[in-house]
Amino acid sequence: MENLPLIEIAELNKSIVGCDSFHNDFSIADVDGKDSTIYENNDPEYSTPMRLNALLMVLVTDGSSKINIDYIPYTVEKNSFITIMPTHTVQILSVTKDFKARMVIASKPFLEECNPNKKGASMVHYMQIRKNPCSDLQPEEAEHLENYIEFVRGKIKLRTHLFQKEVIQNAMIGFFLELANIFGSRKEHMTPQVLSRKEELFEQFLQLLFEHCKEQHVVTFYAEKLFITPQYLSLILKELTGKSANKWIDDALIIEAKMLLKAPQTTVQQVADILHFSDQSTFGKFFKKHMGISPMEYRKS
Repeated sequence: MENLPLIEIAELNKSIVGCDSFHNDFSIADVDGKDSTIYENNDPEYSTPMRLNALLMVLVTDGSSKINIDYIPYTVEKNSFITIMPTHTVQILSVTKDFKARMVIASKPFLEECNPNKKGASMVHYMQIRKNPCSDLQPEEAEHLENYIEFVRGKIKLRTHLFQKEVIQNAMIGFFLELANIFGSRKEHMTPQVLSRKEELFEQFLQLLFEHCKEQHVVTFYAEKLFITPQYLSLILKELTGKSANKWIDDALIIEAKMLLKAPQTTVQQVADILHFSDQSTFGKFFKKHMGISPMEYRKS
């Protein structure tokens, strides 16, 4: 029960209209804001965070959406490109009705087979997108990637091809090279970004929060790890994000709780244990304070 549940490709495919899939290892799908399965009521308080057991890449072709990735808010619009790793926590906050996107989903084994050099870093790691999941493309770059996605999609439809898997994987290698060409030629990707001391501390805090929020609920723990006072940590976070350290910790706990509560095999008591609350009652009071409903009511919703 240590790890949070991951959504598998097969489960995701069932909720998407216009999806072409290869053995639930690789899929390309169209996303439409008018499709109610994306997000039904645009109420951020009740949107379900998730982790996908695959690499997810999204090219936005119209409209806009607000999302959280690892607790950080992003607004993505036409010509945005989003890359989400299995370690990312994703929460869709809102989607406009005119939102449209192309989505590429690939399992880890499928990606590993795309990389013949098993000793080196994969192309996904090569692009170093873990800390920069959202990018804005030039219109011509977005058009080029959209055409290439459709090219790869054509390979999925070659059902009778004797080497269909290899053909798809080679097409994906080409797609990764196109991405590397776009992002690798940009100055901001070639020159390491210089962060201020406060920004460095914020980044380090987020990493600590991602690793320890389930068992460490107090600001003192994170401040000590950063060798600063709890007051200074809260001051930095308030200045950079508008949220106090306590608010960041509470929000992270709520996201983890919501993911666990959506796993039917996990009891509320087990969720309380995983999140290191003293007992189920304390967890229930914490959850209701932030969500307005009990954990069981949230699960039923």
